[in-house]
Amino acid sequence: MDLINYDSRLRHLMDVDFRSILTFIVFVDTGSLYGASLVLGCSASSISLHLKRVRSYFNDTLFIREGRNLNPTEYAVELSHQLKLAFYNLDTVCHGKSAVADCELAIGENKN
Repeated sequence: MDLINYDSRLRHLMDVDFRSILTFIVFVDTGSLYGASLVLGCSASSISLHLKRVRSYFNDTLFIREGRNLNPTEYAVELSHQLKLAFYNLDTVCHGKSAVADCELAIGENKN
């Protein structure tokens, strides 16, 4: 296999800082730099740097500044949801447990 021509979609991921992606997800979930900094145990300026890095990965507006608030766009909210699902799937692969609540599925006749 020629590594130079390896799957470009996967090679591109080598440039992605997954910590920044996780920071982005937490920021969207908490709704503020301060909230994200409390959850992640780092400074708001550190959160800001991670968000700046995430902005460079996507060719769309992720945030709108309104006064002192930095609000995620609809695109950012959807992107965060998709990325969170991807990380749940990765966690399942790495740790062998479902990212979704365990449930029992029965197929066939209902026997009351």
